[in-house]
Order: sequence, then C-alpha cells, then structure tokens
Amino acid sequence: MKKEMTPNRKIPAKIILGAGVYIVSYLLSIAILQSFSGFFKYGNSFMGTVSSLVAAAASFFTITKDERGALFYNPKTCLINKKYILPYILFVILTAYSLTVVFNFLFSKIPWEVFGKNHIVQDNASFYGIPFYLRIIAYVFIGPLAEEILFRGVIFYRLRKVTYLWVAALISAIFFALFHGNLMQGLYALVMGFVICICMDYGGSFLYALLFHMAANLVSNLCYEFEYINNVVYSIPGIAICFAYLVVAIILCYVFKVKLTKKDKQC
Repeated sequence: MKKEMTPNRKIPAKIILGAGVYIVSYLLSIAILQSFSGFFKYGNSFMGTVSSLVAAAASFFTITKDERGALFYNPKTCLINKKYILPYILFVILTAYSLTVVFNFLFSKIPWEVFGKNHIVQDNASFYGIPFYLRIIAYVFIGPLAEEILFRGVIFYRLRKVTYLWVAALISAIFFALFHGNLMQGLYALVMGFVICICMDYGGSFLYALLFHMAANLVSNLCYEFEYINNVVYSIPGIAICFAYLVVAIILCYVFKVKLTKKDKQC
C-alpha cells in the first residue's frame, strides 16, 4: 500500500512556532542562568546544557497530542516489521558508529588550516574542557534529546507530512548543520542529520533518531577520553571494517527499498 502525503498549509506556521519557542526559551534560560553563573564551576557548559533542555521541553509542547503519538510510532512511514525491531536497533547503532568513525577519519585528512581556524573547526578545548561524566550527561543524553526534538520532532516530522522523504530530510539536515556553527561540524552534521532522518522515517519512530545521535556522540567522547579505545577504533582494520559496513548497509537498504516498492505496485 502506498504512503500518501497530506498537504497542510499550517505546517510551515507550526514549524516556525516550534523553532521560535525553542530559540526564545533557550535565550531566556541563558539570561536567567547567567545571574547564577558564579555558583557553578563549569558555568558555560552548565548553562548551555540546562538551557537546551528547557528549550526542548518548551518546544515539545508545541507538538499536539496526536502528533506526539505518531512521532513515537508512525505507521505511515514505518517499513520495519515488529519482529525486526531488535535487528533494526543494532543496524542504527552500527550505522551511527561507522559513520562517526569514517567521517572523523576523513575529516582528519582535510587541511582545515587552509581555510583559517576561526569559525571553521570545533574548539576542542572548550567542547571537551569539562569532566568526562559531565560530557556524557551533556553530550550523550541531554544534547541529543534537545536537538532531536527540534530538528527531527518539530522540523523533519512535520515536513515529512507534506513533502518527499529526501526533501524533508535535506531541509532538516541543513538547519542541523547551520546550528553547529562551524564548517567542519556543519558538514559532519549535514550528512549525519540526513541519515538520522532516513533511520527515523524507515523505523517509524523518533526514538531511532535519538538512539543514532546518542550513539554517535558516545563514540566521539569515548575515543577522545580513552587513548586505547581511540587506537583500536581508528586502526586501519577498524576503519576498513566501518567503510565496508557502510557499503554493505547502503546496498542492503537499496535492495530492501526496491522490494517494498515492487510489493506496493502489486497492491
């Protein structure tokens, strides 16, 4: 059975409302917390983490009750049979891991200094300059939850109602890339954001997007914190396996999609 898109002129207004609430809530939270920044050892990181969580919560309430239900399970886009949920969860995690490794490896080969460092690369000293346990809380749990609510819950999910998957995924990914504020992270977020949307759409649930994002951030933080993990992950065999996995995954996804398309035409 074909999955049809339902035109809705209110969608752009809903997206603007959700994004607007997120931005305003974030800025207000930052402004309030700045007056208490002296009480916290890691003021900027604390304020950013708490503010993103507040903004995400406020933005989430712009999503209607019916939309929330479909956000966590959308039968109109879901292609995964219930008996394949566990293999699909493994697929999402492995894809997040492999893409993270491959892109970090490829980006390490780019001479970013040619472009100049300002607004080009991530400030690692600031990003990783907090204790490991706080990074896990901020970057593996709170950050992905806040960002996924905005970019996949508010933007992608609603765009998917009125346009094709690749269009909605691309628009969401572009906003996701701009949000990261520098060229290196922006390019990384563009591709990752697009793939996250595909995983969410095929799985029919926002939870797959969240799982993907959390897994990717966890890999980056573990590799930065523990040298022996980094050496294993970014060894020649480790990188080769990730490249091979991605090639096989792309082929299998294509074959899977073609088979489903043929079944739809026969209905």
